[in-house]
Amino acid sequence: MDEPREKAGLRAAWGRVADIYGALWAHRLGHYTAMGLDALAAEPGWRGLDVACGSGESTALLGERLAPGPVLGVDFAPEMVATAEERFGGEHLHFAVDDAEHLAQPDDRYDVVISSFGLMYTYDARGAMREMARVLRPGGRLMLTVWGRARDVWWSPAIDMVESRAAYFSGVCPMMFFYGLPGVLARTVEEAGLSVLDEQVTREPMRFSDVGQAVDAATIGGPLNGLFANRLDDAAREEVRSELTAHLAPIAAAADGGVDLPAEVAIMVAGKPGA
Repeated sequence: MDEPREKAGLRAAWGRVADIYGALWAHRLGHYTAMGLDALAAEPGWRGLDVACGSGESTALLGERLAPGPVLGVDFAPEMVATAEERFGGEHLHFAVDDAEHLAQPDDRYDVVISSFGLMYTYDARGAMREMARVLRPGGRLMLTVWGRARDVWWSPAIDMVESRAAYFSGVCPMMFFYGLPGVLARTVEEAGLSVLDEQVTREPMRFSDVGQAVDAATIGGPLNGLFANRLDDAAREEVRSELTAHLAPIAAAADGGVDLPAEVAIMVAGKPGA
């Protein structure tokens, strides 16, 4: 089956940032993942799967909770998988290239499945949700984290700033904040045959060393990198950086060792009916 162009572009976008995503983004998202894992309440020795694992930080956090149980992290970008394996691979922690929408995993295989900041990037989120439910054993648990409402996430204006200047709709971020809208995530997991066990929204901020580092994260550290680097000239890139800096400076709160920027994250734990 031919892959949609938008999905191929998304894979390429993530591959381009495999070496910098961890430093600029992933370790800052770990706090939210840990909150979700607290709600998941998984037990040591269980078998776990991390879908859309990126550079592996979320998989490592899950592995700490399940050790000595085996944990597999999968991502559709080979460069991300290679980075994750190099950084975190070990006796109980493994990584593989796999597609969230067509998982090459057996039915009822895992006690827990997580996807931390992954669902909104899938080309077919409902298909990905069905796949995660399929590989979860009866009685198993799913944990998801997604961005909340765009108005409450510091970097959301960067999408329009870049795409409007590129005069190109990338297909990378169209559903970025949809699943954090009230009721949407619950409805999505229920459509996949799962039951909501816990649902929460956190507004814990994200910390950066300074506003400039946050601007780097938004423009070159994630999926906007391709448009920013390849479709904007030097003048347009500087315009984006200046405009985003002007947006962030008034909302950045001084904090110990840096600045805090507002973020809203939705966290959900769901269960698969059965023994």
